[in-house]
Amino acid sequence: MAESGPSEKVPETQTVALVSFQEYVALDADYLTILPDDIDSVVIGPVLCAGLTAYEYGRAQGALVFGIDEGQGKRDYIMSLDASDFIDFTASSDLIGDVMRITNGCAHAVVVTSGNAKAFAQAADMLRINGTLSCVGIPPGKAFIETPVSSIVIKDLRITGNLVGSLKECLEAVELVRRGVVKPKIEVRPFRDLPAVYEELEKGKITGRVVLKIAKD
Repeated sequence: MAESGPSEKVPETQTVALVSFQEYVALDADYLTILPDDIDSVVIGPVLCAGLTAYEYGRAQGALVFGIDEGQGKRDYIMSLDASDFIDFTASSDLIGDVMRITNGCAHAVVVTSGNAKAFAQAADMLRINGTLSCVGIPPGKAFIETPVSSIVIKDLRITGNLVGSLKECLEAVELVRRGVVKPKIEVRPFRDLPAVYEELEKGKITGRVVLKIAKD
């Protein structure tokens, strides 16, 4: 996390934040986003990165949100975010049936942020008529959505991809956090923990977001 370098002049009431593995970075001003002064720089990194890419913030928009993941740790974390329910896919013998039970007929939208190909296989089957599947995670190799074309046509489904958000979405996401509507779960760790953090990510042990602190102060 870094603020603007010493060569850039920023108004006193505004700050500029960006995400990198450097304490200072030089960028063209046209590619910087000026943020409100009352935003915590520790929080804003995850908001503008994963928070923006997965920009749905369904609960803040009035939706009932539930999670699908693995293990008690993920259940506790997701439910701590005031999710309406949780499905442990490793313990489910009928995942689609469980989704239908929780949603009373299937979901209006499914957002897949996982990097595991298996998470995409049945995602479209969880949707009701006119439902939307948003693909965010990028699994290695060739990953497929295993849904018959006839189901997509008959149910009038929309399947979209989302790599990064727009500037408008960026500012909307920041505003939701600034107002306290969205409260990111963040753990701050020293930069020397980088290898350990990557290892924990690969093992699925990270809940929320980790911010690596580069500077000592």
